[in-house]
Amino acid sequence: MKPGDQVKVSARGTFVFTLKDVDEDTGMAMIEVNADSPLTYPWPARLTDLVPVED
Repeated sequence: MKPGDQVKVSARGTFVFTLKDVDEDTGMAMIEVNADSPLTYPWPARLTDLVPVED
């Protein structure tokens, strides 16, 4: 996975997030929800929890 990819937090996830930053060394990523809201902000997630969104 790389910055800009679209992901969900688990296969059953409802919301789609954008990867903002990936740290392979720690296994963590910063993700930000794709929503029409002025209050979106990035937060950390484990790479092992993220599932790529298929086109």
